[in-house]
Amino acid sequence: MRLVFLHAFPLDQSMWDDQRAIAPGRCETPTLYRLGDTLESWASGVLNSIGAQPMIAIGSSMGGSCALEMARQAPDRIAALVLVGAKAGHRREPAARDKYIDALRANGIRGMWPEITSWFGPAAEQNVIDRIESIALAQNTDDLINAVQVFHGRADHTEVVAGWQKPLLTMCGGNDPVVTEQKAIALTSLAPHAQLHVMTGCGHFMNLERPDEFNQVLAEFVQCVEA
Repeated sequence: MRLVFLHAFPLDQSMWDDQRAIAPGRCETPTLYRLGDTLESWASGVLNSIGAQPMIAIGSSMGGSCALEMARQAPDRIAALVLVGAKAGHRREPAARDKYIDALRANGIRGMWPEITSWFGPAAEQNVIDRIESIALAQNTDDLINAVQVFHGRADHTEVVAGWQKPLLTMCGGNDPVVTEQKAIALTSLAPHAQLHVMTGCGHFMNLERPDEFNQVLAEFVQCVEA
């Protein structure tokens, strides 16, 4: 079974480097930005790249939305879902979308960096923040603008979660301002076979902030799914 890791904005597949040891040789970490201009095309692109093999889709934030769209398109191929700081519901926010796009056009990711720094947990170490900044700065600005448009144009996946009859793990940072613990609890309550793990003191990028705890929780979940 493949483990498919789907990255957050404004990062790329390298955000998952510390997770590859969970299942050596079985991890797929696609970069999403150039798979099209809709979430549907991103999801189908990932599914096509994996082939017919069963998979566990693991998505962080924006990547969680892609995982849910994959589950909508090909539920029989997804053995389990892991939603990391992710949302299922969607309310259109054109003003926020345009604010982010304007900031990116004016100054690249630097234009959004003050807001992104607020997504870290209070105990995030400086080397972790520096790593996240380095990954973000390496991204093409046009790719990030496309990602903002894709994310803000996504469909609502509440019904996908509510109808999901397979294992689902929700993970959230206890200090995540983007997807709060309350939102994660509400998301988990939608699915009949869902469980929640809260990483106390972490922010939005919890797999980077505390990889050892993240890996232990994820590895135990994968082991249960594959048993």
